[in-house]
Amino acid sequence: MKIAKFSKFEDNDLETLRKIVGTDNVSTEEAELLVHAMDSFPGEPVKPDVVVWPDTAEQVSQIVRYANDRKLPIVPRGAGSSLSGNVVPSYEGIVVSFRRMKEVIEILPKDLQVVVQPGVVYDEMNARLQSYNLFFPPNPGSSSVCTIGGMVANNASGMGAVKYGVTREYVLKLQVVLPNGQIIHSGSNAFKSSTGYDLVSLFVGSEGTLGVITEITLKLRTLPIATRTAIAYFDSVSDTTDAVSDMIGSGLGPASLEFLDHETIVAVNKSEGLGLSEKAAMLLTEFHGTEESAAYELNRAMEICKKHKVAEFHVAKDEEERNKLWAGRKGAYPSLLRSSPNTIIGDIVVPASKITEMVRQAYEIAAKNNVKLACFGHSGDGNIHPNIMADRADKELWKRALRANDEIVGYAIELGGVASGEHGIGLEKKQFMELEHGSSLALMKEIKKLLDPNNIMNPGKLFNP
Repeated sequence: MKIAKFSKFEDNDLETLRKIVGTDNVSTEEAELLVHAMDSFPGEPVKPDVVVWPDTAEQVSQIVRYANDRKLPIVPRGAGSSLSGNVVPSYEGIVVSFRRMKEVIEILPKDLQVVVQPGVVYDEMNARLQSYNLFFPPNPGSSSVCTIGGMVANNASGMGAVKYGVTREYVLKLQVVLPNGQIIHSGSNAFKSSTGYDLVSLFVGSEGTLGVITEITLKLRTLPIATRTAIAYFDSVSDTTDAVSDMIGSGLGPASLEFLDHETIVAVNKSEGLGLSEKAAMLLTEFHGTEESAAYELNRAMEICKKHKVAEFHVAKDEEERNKLWAGRKGAYPSLLRSSPNTIIGDIVVPASKITEMVRQAYEIAAKNNVKLACFGHSGDGNIHPNIMADRADKELWKRALRANDEIVGYAIELGGVASGEHGIGLEKKQFMELEHGSSLALMKEIKKLLDPNNIMNPGKLFNP
């Protein structure tokens, strides 16, 4: 465990937490502590002292106020599906799990809004909204398990971001428990505002380092009338990424433009048995709109792909076939995990004009460091996931993998990009914060110090204070 100025957890602390949330909502069982010491980040787990499951914002407030007085670290946790160590404790202390705060509080169909607790699962919420002809569009790859609170805390996005944007663009109001236990409300039900500092955006993407989000009001979109989905195969990665850049520059409005390279396709076929064509790369395209507009845009996309020497182009005939195509994309990351003992999953974003250059450079960096690379991602908004396949047990290989990752992220930032587009910083990407943000990083640290002077909120994430 790292050294920090935190208090040692004692029996009195356990008794106090039991009084706040009830004995059944507190656990020090070894299995629970181990589960809540990990997410999908391949680091060394630090077990918390205790896990608590509050039911209300008032309970959260009491927990946080007590932890602040006692100087006990707190990690807010949703589903634990994060990939960068966002909810892995850096120190012992308290994990506050939102597994029981999972209610859809209110649906406001006329206002295109929904009010939820942080523990509600993305797919489950959208299933509730479907009967109102509404949905929350970002569509992360972990949609079947990830929670809305986690999405807000990481400013998550996904396969719908190229058309619909990221989580931050949909958060209207937040209820937040500050590190001193105070419950505040920020934002409004209005779709725009020019009054004061945007505190909602401050908390979105803060990864639980500034406060605990206990209620969220989201803006929604109406479901599209028609959807057209197709898959294009190319004999070179450059042709694929050039086609993407061309589509973005042509004025088309794709709902999704998802890229998988050969290594990823092979892993998906082996894992999911989908029978995808094992070309150099594939591009999944989807368009939303009316029957006429979606069909028109898909035809234009097909013409652009032909210009870039597409090898195959297949249009989904029905919903069953569409789901099969999407299964290939959604299965990309878990399939790669099954094919490699450990994976460093990149999350870089570059300007649209730099996609081809970035992907080409990523392969060159991997070859130079003698590591295996598999690329996929949301190519429509320049969000690429360069996955370095390695084995931590092989210390020399792992060292080369880490070096390759540093070089890939550094090159993305050099191109005007960022270290993370949707997975957040957590533990994994802290070393890139100064490179990306420069002198403004000092201001971020001052904001953290102002709101959380005792550094109890998810300490060790984003940066070292």
